[in-house]
Amino acid sequence: MRVRVRLFARYREATGHERLDVDVPEGGTVETAWKAIVARHPDLARYRPYTLFAVGHNYVEPDHRLGPDDELCLFPPVSGGASL
Repeated sequence: MRVRVRLFARYREATGHERLDVDVPEGGTVETAWKAIVARHPDLARYRPYTLFAVGHNYVEPDHRLGPDDELCLFPPVSGGASL
């Protein structure tokens, strides 16, 4: 099953791509897709403890099962903002 992946911030910079397609087995999870991405771009492995995953408009856990039309997004942790 092919899954579309969107890369943001440091992930886009590290790979030189905004989007990737990865193949995962039917019933594959976000973690399965992550491993397929890291196999192609090993430099991303160091970011795994900090990576946030989203499918659609929702953050998901690494064990979330992916469907054939899903778009997986990889985000670095978000911080900042001003106190009022």
